[in-house]
Amino acid sequence: MSFFKGKVILVSVLFVSAISAGVIAYVNGQSKSDVPIHKVVNLSANSLTFHEIDKLDAFAELIVIGYATEDFRDREHVITAFDDGTLQSFRTNTNIKIEKILKKPEDFPSNQSKLTIIEPVSLEGDVKYTADDYVELQKGDKSVLFLMKNSFGDYGLINYNLGKFSLEGITEYSLPQSSTAQALSEYETFRDSVMEKYHLN
Repeated sequence: MSFFKGKVILVSVLFVSAISAGVIAYVNGQSKSDVPIHKVVNLSANSLTFHEIDKLDAFAELIVIGYATEDFRDREHVITAFDDGTLQSFRTNTNIKIEKILKKPEDFPSNQSKLTIIEPVSLEGDVKYTADDYVELQKGDKSVLFLMKNSFGDYGLINYNLGKFSLEGITEYSLPQSSTAQALSEYETFRDSVMEKYHLN
């Protein structure tokens, strides 16, 4: 084999290897968000829901304006099951950036700008589990968030969809797509009262 032929073969092998490596890197680097959510399992939650802003304000321990810093799929999803495989609990640990604190307990730092909160929703493969039709926070969507600390010291969003209100207005992520016109109207009225109370109009 001549030197020239050997060089051509070597270059060809290197080229094919580079292409293969690129394809493998691309496949491995595909965002998890490319896998569509095919099924939503909604479970009823037996908990107190407030329909008046003053009552929600009084109940919440921490109220902030903030936004999720990661896409839903990239957050930490926690699902536990009983020994027989039956679903026991689920949640998503969502990292948020705090832009403004509207209400806080004494021991919460006034200058804290990051926090991990619990949302009543989770994801396993292409199945999303949600409580009371809760719709997860969207990355970068500045919202008023009503939070309460649990027995483990973690802050969780309370009041389900009536515990988060986007500053951008009512979006497709404010309520589930299956919501009735009445539910949408009630949400809009509640949101208006939140914006008015905290002077966010």
